[in-house]
Amino acid sequence: MSILSRYVLRQHATPALAGLAIFYFVLSMDFLVDYLNLFIAKGVPGLSVLEAFALSLAWMTFLAVPMAVMVSVLTAFGRLSADSEITAAKASGINILTLMRPVIAASLIVSVGLFVFGNRVLPAANHRLKTLLVDIHRIQPLATVEPGVLTELPGGYSIIVDRMDAASSEIWGVKIHRVESDEPTQTIVAERGVLSVGAISDVLRIELFDGEIHEVDPADLTKYNRMLFDSHVINVEQGGTSLVRSDRSKRGDRELTLVELAERRDGHLAEGTEALRQLEDMLTTTVADRVAILDGAVPDLGRKELREQRAERLRRSAGARRTVGGSARNARKLDVEYHKKLSIPFSCFVFVLLGAPLGIRSRRGGIGIGAGIGILVFLIYYLFLVGGEQLGDRGIVAPAAAMWAPNLVFGGLGAVLTLATSREWRFAGPARVFDRLFRGPRRRPLEPA
Repeated sequence: MSILSRYVLRQHATPALAGLAIFYFVLSMDFLVDYLNLFIAKGVPGLSVLEAFALSLAWMTFLAVPMAVMVSVLTAFGRLSADSEITAAKASGINILTLMRPVIAASLIVSVGLFVFGNRVLPAANHRLKTLLVDIHRIQPLATVEPGVLTELPGGYSIIVDRMDAASSEIWGVKIHRVESDEPTQTIVAERGVLSVGAISDVLRIELFDGEIHEVDPADLTKYNRMLFDSHVINVEQGGTSLVRSDRSKRGDRELTLVELAERRDGHLAEGTEALRQLEDMLTTTVADRVAILDGAVPDLGRKELREQRAERLRRSAGARRTVGGSARNARKLDVEYHKKLSIPFSCFVFVLLGAPLGIRSRRGGIGIGAGIGILVFLIYYLFLVGGEQLGDRGIVAPAAAMWAPNLVFGGLGAVLTLATSREWRFAGPARVFDRLFRGPRRRPLEPA
C-alpha cells in the first residue's frame, strides 16, 4: 500500500469511530425509552439489563456501520478538499479515483464483514434478545400491555388493545390470539375488558365483555367454531416475581440465517404448490361429475351423493385457496428479508461512491457537517428501504427489486457524481443548489476603500 493510500485511510479512521459513537447513541435512545422504565419497574437484575442492551447492539451495529462509513467518507474528503489537498493531488497528476481506490477497497472489506455479521451473529443475537424480553414480560404481563402494541403473554397468548385506562386497567378493542402446539388455534375479540391480578399473585386475570371466540376445528382445518359471549375470563400465569430463563424454539424472520430463510421460503412454496395441485384435482373432479350429470350417466339416486361430495369439495377448496394465498405471502416476506440481509452490507460500497464527491464538493471537514449530511442521506436511503420492504411484502414489487432499488438509485447517483468530479464536469444549476444547502451563502470579497 502506498504512502498516499495509507494517509487517505487514516483520515477516515477517526470520523468512522466518531460516527459509530454518534449513531450508537441515537439508536440506543429507542432502547432506553422503551425498556429502561420497564426494567426498573419490574426489578430485573442489572446483569439481565446489561445483557439485553448488549444484544441490542447487534441490530444497532448492522445499521450504524453503513451510516458511519458515510460520515467518515464525507468528513475525510471534505477535510482534504478544505485543506486544498485535493487540489494539490490533481496538480501532481493524481486522479480523484486514485484517492478513492483504497477507500473503495476498504468499503468492500467492511461490506463482507458486515454480511458475515448479519448472517451469523445478528440472527442469534435477535433470538436471544427476543427470548430474554419474553422472559421479562412473564414477570408482570400487566405492566407490558400498551395500546397499539402486540404483547406476548405466557401460555401462548398474544394481546393487542386499541385503548387502555391506566388508572382502572380497563381496555377497549381487545384482540387476543392463542397458539399452542397441542391446542387448536384460537382468536378472541371483545369490545372491552378489565385487567387485574387474581387472588393468587402469580395469575393475571383478563375479564372480557361482549365478544366472540373463533377456534379452528381440529377435526377439519377448513372449518372453525364461532362462539358469542357476554363475559369471558382468561387466567394467565405471570411466572412469579423472579426472572426465569427459557429457551424458545420458534424463530421469526429476523432470527434466521440466509440458509434458514431459503429453506423456510422453499417450504412455504412447496406447501402452496401442493395446495394448488389439490385445488386443481378438486376442480377437475367437480367438472367431471357435472358433465356426467348433464349427460345422464348418473342415476337420480347417485346425483344427491355427488352434490354432497361437490359441496364438501367446495369447502375444502376454500381452505386450499387460503393456503395458497398464505404460503405466497409468507414466501414473499422471507424473500424480502433474504435480500435485505444482502443489500444493507453492500450499501457501505454505495455510500463511498456517493459520499466522496459530496465531501469534495462541500469542502467542509468537520464531523458535525459529515454527521449532518450523513444522517440526511441515510434517512432518505432508509425510507427507500422501508418503503421497498412494504411493497415487497404486499407483492406490488418483486422482493429482490424492492430491496436492491435503494442501492441501485444511490449507487447510480454516486457513480455519476464520482465520474463528474473526476472529470471536472460542471452542472451550474445543481451546483448552485448544493452550494446553498451545504456551503452556505457566498461571501463577497472586500472592496478597497
